[in-house]
Amino acid sequence: MAKQSCLIVLSASSLGVSAPSFLQCYKLTQSAFNIEIATPEAAAAVFIDKDDQSTRWLNDIAAKKLLEPHSLSDIQGSQYSCVVIPHSPGASEDLATCEALGNILSQCLAEKKPVCAIGLGVCALLSAVKGNPQQWVFRDIALTGSSLAEVTATSYFASLPLIPGDAILDRAGIFSTGAPTSIHIVVNAGVVTGQNPQSTLSAVQNMILLANQRQSKSK
Repeated sequence: MAKQSCLIVLSASSLGVSAPSFLQCYKLTQSAFNIEIATPEAAAAVFIDKDDQSTRWLNDIAAKKLLEPHSLSDIQGSQYSCVVIPHSPGASEDLATCEALGNILSQCLAEKKPVCAIGLGVCALLSAVKGNPQQWVFRDIALTGSSLAEVTATSYFASLPLIPGDAILDRAGIFSTGAPTSIHIVVNAGVVTGQNPQSTLSAVQNMILLANQRQSKSK
């Protein structure tokens, strides 16, 4: 069976990307997929919540030139079997309004390719709109993401331009959460969302399962 390709989308905002969530996404997907990383304008991602172990992993990946991102504007959704967006406070600032990412996500949704977003990375899904008047393409799909209780407990809460639950409900979307810091995922219509960094492992495992099922059906 040919190895599939996975696009990991990272924020380039100074609010950052969760290092633990990104590394879990990376480690889980690298065995099953050819991985490419993309950011707005190929800008370098800023990693937060690092400890000694995650710093070593990031340095090792960077030394192998595997952290050099492509520009989202150069990416076509047809190139990939799935898209993953780790927990990223910065996603609320740059990915949520990134037209290039919106086009990628809309194409993946139309082609029934799995999309996985975790925590504040779920804000990136807000970029996908189409039609005249424009409508959010994920509005009929059940989602989860960082809860208000989780977001207000962070040091960066005051800097966030939006909160997932409010933004999704404002767009007539479907949103629910579990208890703060609990492992909680929602799988609906090929879209896998995780509430928080703690949900990364379960969310990505479910996305891999969906991608493998889709590949098997296409044979």
